[in-house]
Amino acid sequence: PLLDYEVSLTKDANFRLWSDLVPSLDIETHKAASPDVIIPTVDTIRHVEVLGAYLRERKPLILCGPPGSGKTMTLTSTLREIPGCILQELNFSSATTPELILKTFDHHCEYKKNPKGTILRPTEVGKWLVVFCDEINLPEADEYGTQSVITFMRQMIEHGGYWNPLQQEWIKLERIQFVGACNPPTDPGRVALSHRFLRFAPLLYVDFPSVTALHQIYGTFNRALMKLFPDYRQYADPLTHSMVEFYKTSQKRFTPEQHAHYIYSPRELTRWIRAMHKVLSTWANRNDVQLEEIIRLYAHEALRLFQDRLVEVEEQEWTGKKLDEITMKHFPNIDYEIALGRPIFFYDWVTKDYRAVDRTTLRDQVQSKLRVFYEEELDVPLVLFNEVLDHILRIDRVFKQPQGHALLIGVSGGGKTVLSRFVAWMNGLSIFTIKVNNRYSPEDFDEDLRTVMRRSGCLGEPICFIFDESNVLESSFLERMNTLLSGGEVPGLFEEDEYASLMHQIRENVSKKGLIMDSENELYRWFVNQVRENLHVVFTMNPASPDFHNRAASS
Repeated sequence: PLLDYEVSLTKDANFRLWSDLVPSLDIETHKAASPDVIIPTVDTIRHVEVLGAYLRERKPLILCGPPGSGKTMTLTSTLREIPGCILQELNFSSATTPELILKTFDHHCEYKKNPKGTILRPTEVGKWLVVFCDEINLPEADEYGTQSVITFMRQMIEHGGYWNPLQQEWIKLERIQFVGACNPPTDPGRVALSHRFLRFAPLLYVDFPSVTALHQIYGTFNRALMKLFPDYRQYADPLTHSMVEFYKTSQKRFTPEQHAHYIYSPRELTRWIRAMHKVLSTWANRNDVQLEEIIRLYAHEALRLFQDRLVEVEEQEWTGKKLDEITMKHFPNIDYEIALGRPIFFYDWVTKDYRAVDRTTLRDQVQSKLRVFYEEELDVPLVLFNEVLDHILRIDRVFKQPQGHALLIGVSGGGKTVLSRFVAWMNGLSIFTIKVNNRYSPEDFDEDLRTVMRRSGCLGEPICFIFDESNVLESSFLERMNTLLSGGEVPGLFEEDEYASLMHQIRENVSKKGLIMDSENELYRWFVNQVRENLHVVFTMNPASPDFHNRAASS
């Protein structure tokens, strides 16, 4: 088809296959878990070429596609190729208002008055601020069918500025560009964008990578991973084919129509690779490792990623059987009992290595830790049975992942908070919760967020932030949490004196660590990365709550 060809206008005006432009890539093992590594495929090269043309012309645009199709990754990789850009990512939700955009301007821009009026432009000289609005079609429409934040953006794009009612003046924008991303409007909780807005912003569709592209991407990662075990390098391709086949089979079997959280995307494969890399790179005596041990780890991570979200027992059993079937198809000569025998537990509280352990050893170890925990932290002893043991290991695995956050769903009194506190205590994480009362306001919530971000970002303190749905007194609370989870920051949270105080605290800690950073932008990015590394959020929800399905779809 014509889509497979590029027209070369600069040289000979001939048609060239995009596939001829795809370089073969070989990466080192330590880069297999890096979020910055992008494996080029026909799709990524084509998208980057089209996106780059729009971005270099400073035109607004919107990327539309299913969750996990690589919209954000494509945009950030394209912006890296364009010098002089500052990317600010905003995560929209059903409650987003124009205030979020204005707070972003306050953080990154400055107001300059001249004889012709007031101009708003980025503080960094000569640079463009690219405001990336993710989930741009989530904000709810009012009774007149208007999304206020979208209408506000349309005004700024169409007229190059906006009216400030407080100062009674027109604010003109300079070097500010808007880019959006969204799921198709047919998905739950989505609101179709108005045609008046879309006439200014072209829409580009980004679909899931093809099976060939998935083999190319994750084959590269698995070959890097198997460099740790030279004797098993030839198993990188079977590992890739089994992972992709299991992912595609699960994606076809479980759909969002069954449950809102049954969303399977290539993100699952990326998490699978990163989790395996994190464990395999810490194993000692790699020359003595058997292939069955690697396959057992592969199966453990598959069950955590694909099985733990399933609601029905029958669905969980189907997933376990399908994993066995696909694994034995690609690795017919392995010992089934050693590699896939149930139950599969991985744990590093018994040994220094994160290795497979049996249930009896695990139970004894956890029981002794629990005894100390309830003596120090709780007055009520906990009863340890198989389901509790499973949940403890699942939460423990999340806390060990970079940017590991968990959504725990279960009836009230089921132990979601207690188990989170226990696992956090085991991993040396401090517990942070908010104390809600009748007079608790959004300002109080902002102050709590500033506290937890200072502790995790400036002081480098590992923190488990347990946030229950009963704490969500206003929709703005979820708005801020969405933004914090997606980017490690909340625009406009630190302003004026608070921002100056934060910068002073960051400088002190950076100098203590012997790091050299000159600009405020560098210091703030270091702070954001520290928050993302040290803060683990556990959001607990009750499926019986009337807001459960709405929040699952729209936040």
